[in-house]
Amino acid sequence: MNLKSKNGITIIALIITIILMLILAGVGMHYSENAIDKAKLEDIKTDMISIKTKAKIVAEQYNFKDIENLVGTQLDQNAESEGIQLGAYTIPNELKTILESENESKIDVSKLYVWTKDDLNSQGLNKIDVNEKQFYIVYYNLKDTNACEIYYSQGFQGEYSLSALQDT
Repeated sequence: MNLKSKNGITIIALIITIILMLILAGVGMHYSENAIDKAKLEDIKTDMISIKTKAKIVAEQYNFKDIENLVGTQLDQNAESEGIQLGAYTIPNELKTILESENESKIDVSKLYVWTKDDLNSQGLNKIDVNEKQFYIVYYNLKDTNACEIYYSQGFQGEYSLSALQDT
């Protein structure tokens, strides 16, 4: 008669179980990170679309002379190497490069405006939060209000404009 009892699990079975659980946890974390990134992107795009909708209305009213000024604080194009500046707002170098390169090709820098918290509130966009690091820049295209563009100062995976983010 064999006195050895086969109760319990072996060390090998325990190690295999732990390894399988770690693999499943790693896969789950990967997919949850992707889901979080997609949710952040959708939040940014939703905010930008809301701002673009309001900016188009402002541009159309401006064109029809229903208002005197465009909403927002105008960005200044400095002739020196500092590039595009706006008071306390720090524009990231990547976004400066994009705005300056677009200035050379198709946009009029005099139509770039930062929408501050007050501007967003005045347009009924109270839920969108902005500060000196996270803010939105509106490009008013007065010739074609559908071509207005919105830029996000923080960007998302290297993209800063609404049209670029909609392509991702």
